[in-house]
Amino acid sequence: MAHITKLGWLGHLRAEPNQYILHYKKGRLVRQGAGLAYWFNPLSAALAQVPVEDCEATFMLKERSQDLQEVSVQVTITYRFAEPATSAKRLNFTIGLQTGNWVEQPLEKLAAFWSTRVQEPTRRYLAGVSLTDAVAYGAAAIREAIVQALGKDSEIPALGLAVVGVQVVKVSPVADLEKALQTPTRESLQQKADEAIFARRALAVEKERAIKENELHTQIELAKRQEALIEQNGANRLRDVRLTAESEKERVTADIERQQLAADGNAKAAELVAQGNAKAAKLMADAKAEGDRMRVEVWQKAAGKVLVGLALQELAGHIGKIEHLSITPDIFAAAFKNLLEDNIAKSTS
Repeated sequence: MAHITKLGWLGHLRAEPNQYILHYKKGRLVRQGAGLAYWFNPLSAALAQVPVEDCEATFMLKERSQDLQEVSVQVTITYRFAEPATSAKRLNFTIGLQTGNWVEQPLEKLAAFWSTRVQEPTRRYLAGVSLTDAVAYGAAAIREAIVQALGKDSEIPALGLAVVGVQVVKVSPVADLEKALQTPTRESLQQKADEAIFARRALAVEKERAIKENELHTQIELAKRQEALIEQNGANRLRDVRLTAESEKERVTADIERQQLAADGNAKAAELVAQGNAKAAKLMADAKAEGDRMRVEVWQKAAGKVLVGLALQELAGHIGKIEHLSITPDIFAAAFKNLLEDNIAKSTS
């Protein structure tokens, strides 16, 4: 709004660049322009302020479609005051000389004006289409119908107005019908979402199966390699056992041959020793037998007292080894008898 200050009985007005000021005096327009600043006499002045920037009017229209369903249409009209002086004549843009504010609300009246101007083309279009078509294609069609209707409306330039733009923000049914209309799409989207989920799950299952198959193939390959490793280890151990057995066999054979050679050598040595011992024993036995024979012959030829002497001599040689000696009369009886007979025979002769 314009800024008005007082200095005594004079007033000072300062307007912004987007505020068009119209100064009337005695019913005549004496000063006009945007962004004015000047002194004036409040007692003889009448001031009006018209905005020169683009203004918007937004409103909601409720109409019925061809199938008698209620439809809400949100429309926004962008306009400007092309001829502020003309607009000030048709609408009350007067400002208070004390405050600088509008004494009425002209923009609200203009909003009602725009609402009545766009209602007819909107109603005419909706009456010829179904609710579904209105919701699907109504925004562009209604906008086109409103633009054409406003372009033919002579009242708009008469008010000093110019249409800058028309926007149909939304065409929507009541909440229940909107929910019902959304249901098929929602269900279709939900079905697609479910299919996507199922496809993702199926893909996940397929990938899991591929992973399991890969793991199984890996396990099979590892098992085959482990089996080959076991076979190779077994073959290696068998070869080691065979080599060890052959080595042991050669060692045992060598030991046996060595022992056989040693045994043969020992046997031959023992045989030679035995043969030597046997020959020596035979010679000793022969010599002893010959000695005994000769001794027997000597004993046979010797006299009895000689025999007794020899016996006593033999006894004396072994007397130290005899622990007990028993002498009976029978032992010496025969000897004394023979001794006496020999003595008698010698004396007789």
